Amino acid sequence: MVRYKRKRIDYFFEIIIILSVLGFVGFRSIKPFFLELTYFNKAERVEASLVEIRIALEKYYQLTGSYPELNKEGAANDLALLDYTDRDGKKISFAEIYGKNILDFTEKTDSLAESNKVIDSNDFNKIDGSGGWIYDFSNQSGEIHPNLPTNVYFQNINWSKQ
Repeated sequence: MVRYKRKRIDYFFEIIIILSVLGFVGFRSIKPFFLELTYFNKAERVEASLVEIRIALEKYYQLTGSYPELNKEGAANDLALLDYTDRDGKKISFAEIYGKNILDFTEKTDSLAESNKVIDSNDFNKIDGSGGWIYDFSNQSGEIHPNLPTNVYFQNINWSKQ
Protein backbone atom coordinates (compact mmCIF):
# COMPACT_ATOMS: atom_id res chain seq x y z
CA MET A 1 0.00 0.00 0.00
CA VAL A 2 2.84 2.40 0.83
CA ARG A 3 4.58 1.59 -2.45
CA TYR A 4 1.39 2.32 -4.36
CA LYS A 5 1.12 5.80 -2.78
CA ARG A 6 4.80 6.49 -3.43
CA LYS A 7 4.48 5.57 -7.13
CA ARG A 8 1.40 7.73 -7.37
CA ILE A 9 3.29 10.71 -5.89
CA ASP A 10 6.24 10.06 -8.23
CA TYR A 11 3.89 10.05 -11.24
CA PHE A 12 2.27 13.25 -10.02
CA PHE A 13 5.65 15.04 -9.86
CA GLU A 14 6.65 13.68 -13.28
CA ILE A 15 3.43 15.02 -14.76
CA ILE A 16 4.02 18.43 -13.11
CA ILE A 17 7.56 18.55 -14.55
CA ILE A 18 6.38 17.55 -18.03
CA LEU A 19 3.57 20.13 -17.98
CA SER A 20 6.01 22.82 -16.80
CA VAL A 21 8.44 22.04 -19.61
CA LEU A 22 5.63 22.04 -22.19
CA GLY A 23 4.32 25.34 -20.81
CA PHE A 24 7.77 26.93 -20.97
CA VAL A 25 8.37 25.73 -24.53
CA GLY A 26 4.91 26.87 -25.57
CA PHE A 27 5.45 30.31 -24.05
CA ARG A 28 8.83 30.69 -25.75
CA SER A 29 7.35 29.80 -29.13
CA ILE A 30 4.32 32.12 -28.79
CA LYS A 31 6.20 35.11 -27.28
CA PRO A 32 7.57 36.40 -30.64
CA PHE A 33 4.04 36.49 -32.05
CA PHE A 34 2.83 38.67 -29.17
CA LEU A 35 5.88 40.94 -29.42
CA GLU A 36 5.24 41.40 -33.14
CA LEU A 37 1.61 42.24 -32.46
CA THR A 38 2.60 44.69 -29.72
CA TYR A 39 5.06 46.49 -31.98
CA PHE A 40 2.57 46.51 -34.85
CA ASN A 41 0.08 48.29 -32.57
CA LYS A 42 2.73 50.80 -31.49
CA ALA A 43 3.60 51.64 -35.10
CA GLU A 44 -0.09 52.00 -35.87
CA ARG A 45 -0.60 54.40 -32.93
CA VAL A 46 2.36 56.57 -34.00
CA GLU A 47 0.98 56.75 -37.55
CA ALA A 48 -2.47 57.70 -36.23
CA SER A 49 -0.93 60.40 -34.01
CA LEU A 50 1.02 61.74 -36.96
CA VAL A 51 -2.15 62.08 -39.03
CA GLU A 52 -3.98 63.84 -36.16
CA ILE A 53 -1.13 66.30 -35.66
CA ARG A 54 -0.88 67.07 -39.38
CA ILE A 55 -4.62 67.70 -39.66
CA ALA A 56 -4.55 70.01 -36.62
CA LEU A 57 -1.53 71.89 -38.00
CA GLU A 58 -3.30 72.51 -41.30
CA LYS A 59 -6.52 73.65 -39.61
CA TYR A 60 -4.52 76.02 -37.39
CA TYR A 61 -2.68 77.35 -40.46
CA GLN A 62 -5.96 77.95 -42.28
CA LEU A 63 -7.22 80.03 -39.35
CA THR A 64 -4.05 81.96 -38.49
CA GLY A 65 -1.91 82.06 -41.62
CA SER A 66 1.06 80.51 -39.80
CA TYR A 67 1.96 77.26 -38.11
CA PRO A 68 2.12 77.00 -34.31
CA GLU A 69 5.51 76.99 -32.60
CA LEU A 70 5.32 73.37 -31.38
CA ASN A 71 9.03 73.45 -30.56
CA LYS A 72 8.52 76.31 -28.10
CA GLU A 73 9.78 75.45 -24.60
CA GLY A 74 7.02 73.60 -22.72
CA ALA A 75 4.50 73.75 -25.56
CA ALA A 76 4.41 69.98 -26.17
CA ASN A 77 3.17 69.42 -22.61
CA ASP A 78 0.88 72.46 -22.52
CA LEU A 79 -0.58 73.25 -25.93
CA ALA A 80 -2.43 76.22 -24.44
CA LEU A 81 0.89 78.08 -24.72
CA LEU A 82 0.25 78.17 -28.47
CA ASP A 83 -3.04 80.09 -28.24
CA TYR A 84 -3.28 82.85 -30.82
CA THR A 85 -5.43 85.98 -30.76
CA ASP A 86 -6.31 87.44 -34.14
CA ARG A 87 -6.84 91.13 -34.96
CA ASP A 88 -10.50 90.90 -34.02
CA GLY A 89 -9.63 89.56 -30.56
CA LYS A 90 -10.77 86.03 -31.35
CA LYS A 91 -8.74 83.33 -29.58
CA ILE A 92 -7.60 80.46 -31.77
CA SER A 93 -6.38 77.52 -29.73
CA PHE A 94 -4.22 74.77 -31.19
CA ALA A 95 -5.21 72.60 -28.21
CA GLU A 96 -8.89 72.93 -29.11
CA ILE A 97 -8.24 72.23 -32.78
CA TYR A 98 -6.09 69.22 -31.90
CA GLY A 99 -8.53 68.05 -29.25
CA LYS A 100 -5.85 67.45 -26.63
CA ASN A 101 -3.87 69.56 -24.19
CA ILE A 102 -0.66 67.56 -24.61
CA LEU A 103 1.04 66.58 -27.86
CA ASP A 104 0.99 62.82 -28.44
CA PHE A 105 4.04 60.79 -27.50
CA THR A 106 5.89 58.46 -29.84
CA GLU A 107 5.64 54.94 -28.46
CA LYS A 108 8.42 53.43 -26.37
CA THR A 109 10.40 50.29 -27.11
CA ASP A 110 12.94 48.29 -25.13
CA SER A 111 15.64 50.74 -26.21
CA LEU A 112 13.64 53.96 -26.63
CA ALA A 113 11.57 55.96 -24.13
CA GLU A 114 8.26 57.54 -25.09
CA SER A 115 8.67 61.18 -26.00
CA ASN A 116 6.73 64.16 -27.28
CA LYS A 117 9.63 66.59 -27.59
CA VAL A 118 9.65 68.61 -30.79
CA ILE A 119 12.83 69.45 -32.70
CA ASP A 120 12.79 72.28 -35.24
CA SER A 121 14.45 71.09 -38.44
CA ASN A 122 13.76 70.88 -42.15
CA ASP A 123 16.21 68.02 -42.74
CA PHE A 124 14.12 64.95 -42.09
CA ASN A 125 16.93 62.64 -43.19
CA LYS A 126 18.92 63.58 -40.08
CA ILE A 127 16.63 61.91 -37.58
CA ASP A 128 18.50 61.26 -34.33
CA GLY A 129 16.05 58.53 -33.35
CA SER A 130 15.54 59.75 -29.78
CA GLY A 131 11.75 59.82 -30.04
CA GLY A 132 9.31 62.69 -30.32
CA TRP A 133 8.82 64.73 -33.47
CA ILE A 134 10.83 66.66 -36.04
CA TYR A 135 8.90 69.71 -37.20
CA ASP A 136 9.78 72.39 -39.74
CA PHE A 137 8.65 75.51 -37.92
CA SER A 138 11.46 77.84 -39.04
CA ASN A 139 10.64 77.53 -42.73
CA GLN A 140 6.89 77.51 -41.99
CA SER A 141 6.30 74.41 -44.11
CA GLY A 142 4.39 72.71 -41.30
CA GLU A 143 5.98 69.38 -42.20
CA ILE A 144 6.28 66.99 -39.27
CA HIS A 145 7.70 63.48 -38.91
CA PRO A 146 8.29 61.10 -36.01
CA ASN A 147 11.88 61.30 -34.74
CA LEU A 148 12.27 57.54 -34.82
CA PRO A 149 14.90 55.24 -36.29
CA THR A 150 13.96 53.14 -39.29
CA ASN A 151 12.40 49.81 -38.32
CA VAL A 152 12.11 50.75 -34.63
CA TYR A 153 8.84 48.81 -34.33
CA PHE A 154 10.01 45.96 -36.60
CA GLN A 155 7.63 47.03 -39.35
CA ASN A 156 10.37 48.16 -41.77
CA ILE A 157 9.06 51.74 -41.69
CA ASN A 158 11.38 54.59 -42.60
CA TRP A 159 9.89 57.30 -40.39
CA SER A 160 11.69 60.13 -42.18
CA LYS A 161 9.58 59.33 -45.25
CA GLN A 162 6.26 59.07 -43.40
